[in-house]
Amino acid sequence: MLARHAPERVSLGLIAEALGTRLRGIAVLCMALPNCLPGPYLPGVSTVLALPIIWIGGQMALGHPGHGLPQFLRRMTFARDRFMRFVDRVAPWLVRMERWVDYRPSALTTAIGRRCVGAVLIFYGLVLALPMPFGSFPIGFSIAALALGLIEADSRALGIGLGIGVLGCLWEVLLVTLWVEAIAQL
Repeated sequence: MLARHAPERVSLGLIAEALGTRLRGIAVLCMALPNCLPGPYLPGVSTVLALPIIWIGGQMALGHPGHGLPQFLRRMTFARDRFMRFVDRVAPWLVRMERWVDYRPSALTTAIGRRCVGAVLIFYGLVLALPMPFGSFPIGFSIAALALGLIEADSRALGIGLGIGVLGCLWEVLLVTLWVEAIAQL
């Protein structure tokens, strides 16, 4: 709806208002998705993307009701045609994701459950921040599943995200162990 009636310059604040309570989940999803894509390992990318996830998780864990952005981010703008191109590229992916997630309330979707998910996001964000080649994919995928669960209040997606996150943490432990052993052999 916003894309069709967007002004000449679209601000992040306007987008945040349109997204409402889904803003945090969408922001986490945007930070997690680049870690889910196969491709060359770029040192530091996962760390940079993990910092906003940790911040958002902290806000959630503390129970801050705010769904907004800091003022300096709200003022950032870009051209409507650039926004429209972004929406056109993202829309097919969102349609596919919406087939998988649905409103499924449980203890994880309550206020206390969201605080717990926020604490988990802090931990998973810290794991994601480790500069480990081949380590960001599983934890990034788990954070993306958690984000989808937050967006749609889907306890199944939240549960899957938590489970994959545990496996992702075990994967990181294995990688660290292998690297330490390899370095010790030298």
